[in-house]
Amino acid sequence: MIDMRVLGTLEIRGAHTDAAVLGLTQPRQVALLLYLALAQPPGPQPRASLMAFLWPEADEESARHSLRNTLYSLRRTLGDRAFVARGAAYVGLEPGAVHCDALEVRRLLAEHRWNEAVVAWNGELAPGLHVSDAGEFEQWLEGQRTGLRRAVADAAWRSVDELERSGDAGLVATARKAWALEPTNEDGARRLMRFVDATEGRTAALRVYDDLLEALRRELEAEPSAETCALAQQLKERVDTPQPQPLSPLPLPPEAPTARSESAEPAFVASPRSRRPLGALVAIVAASVVGVGAVLILALRSESPTAAGDGALPSTRVEQPSALRLPLRFRHDTVAYRSYLRGLALFFRGDHVGARDSFAALTEREPVYAPAFAGLAHAYDLMVVDGLVRPANGMPKAEAAARRGLALDSALASSYLALAAVEMFWRWNLPAARQLIDQASALDSTDPEIHALRGVWFRWRGEMDSAIAEARISQRLDPLSSLWSIRLGRQLVLARRYPEAEATFRQTLEDYPPDAAAYYGLSVVYQMLGRMREAQAMWRAGKEVEGDSLALTAAPLSSSDSEAARLFADRERREVRDLVAAAERGDFVPPNRLAAAYAVMHDREGTLRWLDSMRVGRDPMIPNVPLSPLYDWIRDDPRYRVWDAKLTWRHTGAVALPDTAAARR
Repeated sequence: MIDMRVLGTLEIRGAHTDAAVLGLTQPRQVALLLYLALAQPPGPQPRASLMAFLWPEADEESARHSLRNTLYSLRRTLGDRAFVARGAAYVGLEPGAVHCDALEVRRLLAEHRWNEAVVAWNGELAPGLHVSDAGEFEQWLEGQRTGLRRAVADAAWRSVDELERSGDAGLVATARKAWALEPTNEDGARRLMRFVDATEGRTAALRVYDDLLEALRRELEAEPSAETCALAQQLKERVDTPQPQPLSPLPLPPEAPTARSESAEPAFVASPRSRRPLGALVAIVAASVVGVGAVLILALRSESPTAAGDGALPSTRVEQPSALRLPLRFRHDTVAYRSYLRGLALFFRGDHVGARDSFAALTEREPVYAPAFAGLAHAYDLMVVDGLVRPANGMPKAEAAARRGLALDSALASSYLALAAVEMFWRWNLPAARQLIDQASALDSTDPEIHALRGVWFRWRGEMDSAIAEARISQRLDPLSSLWSIRLGRQLVLARRYPEAEATFRQTLEDYPPDAAAYYGLSVVYQMLGRMREAQAMWRAGKEVEGDSLALTAAPLSSSDSEAARLFADRERREVRDLVAAAERGDFVPPNRLAAAYAVMHDREGTLRWLDSMRVGRDPMIPNVPLSPLYDWIRDDPRYRVWDAKLTWRHTGAVALPDTAAARR
């Protein structure tokens, strides 16, 4: 069977190969095959029409010769049985011998299976295909593209209607996709603005309005209607009065500490060998924020698996990470599924290298088991974020694994998330990352990890209200886990909304068993407020939850703010010395760790040197620098401003959107 993937990509495979055998380097062969597959009415097509379509400038004999040679090449490449002739005048494709994703979308639309059609839509028809000197074919292709896109957009809005009636959680994601298909549709934009305002807040709703303005001016050279402008003005003028949260008494640290975590580190930054547990890549990046002073770095860098730090859960509440959860169709192969779970178990222990090796072995044994490649992609992503491998080594491998997973199963949301992380953190391509996040959301709108990654995306853009709104959605989708409350608190810290962050961490300690990450979060808040003694007390409470007696012995409770600050400063200096020694030995030390260390000490030259290393090496923590108070003291330095100007996503939105076909291969 010929496999034609022509939506959002252009990959055509023959009956006996997994590799694409036709692409943009054979435009007339692809054009002929595409026309035979999609022509209406279906069935064999007149050779004369094909000749006029594809060789309009040639004389009849030359056109007939070209058509004959093209058909011969297609039969030799794809298999002779796929083609049928009706006399000498007609040629077509054998029914049932071709699977085409565009035809599948047509079938779902005809059966009024709206949501399935939207999910099956992967992008523009035959992107990048151009046949020179074939104007009629180009017009036909553009008509097919426009018609199919509009039909899918209509299906998406019908699906929105159904979700709105049922109150389904996927309403906003589906509405976003519907409007993205027709970005100049003002009715759709207004509807989306209202949905987003109700779920994510007015800042996110006004972002939809800004995107509409841009689309209207770019594509139609027009301004929005009075009705749309009025809705935007209402959102801008509305005054939101936040409801204050009562602060409950702070829980005391547990009397009997648990066993000490193997990966607990008393230093302000985890060593390159430290292990972090699996929460998806999003949680780790969202949590790895550097703030002012040693206690902030201590709180955000020395979290151990039992502390629920950076996406971890306490050992008594181990859950499967939602970003890697599997649909039922992948559980039927029990042998592969058990191997997949073994890889996850290594993630739970924070052994990302072991998880990588486990998933890599599974891909060797089961080369068509898509979740194995998704797991491998996440393993490489997390190794980069944890500083276990250089981004230049890990990110390309993560991308290759994720794309392989999508080639095997284009409906696996976690593969799209892994690719979104690559586009965001490695290429700084925010439009491509958002497209991939939305693709994952269309496949599994109830996955809290997707909203968490979208929140990180908003944080890259400095839109902290929207980032916080996404964190709240994750919290609502999974109220049984403290993970999402911790992430919400950290987003509030980054937004410098310290009273709300304090209330969130306090509430987490009330609602869940004592969680070291919540104590660390409070430590950060109190550091930001200059309450150093309380900051140290909360840090010690976190260490007691972890059972880290060595750290407690090395940092006795201080009697004053100045004494607490001095203890933190001493630890900073020791850690900087160890990090510099490791770098001088040739060990890989992530630049963000040294940049933060020098920034804490207000060492201008060291800070600037390692900030530049972060930029050149595409350090995954770089989006935190423009937000973090840790670097406020250096922002007026001309050299910092030059450095900031080189962060392309902050000043140009992102690098150019990649070729759609390449992005999905």
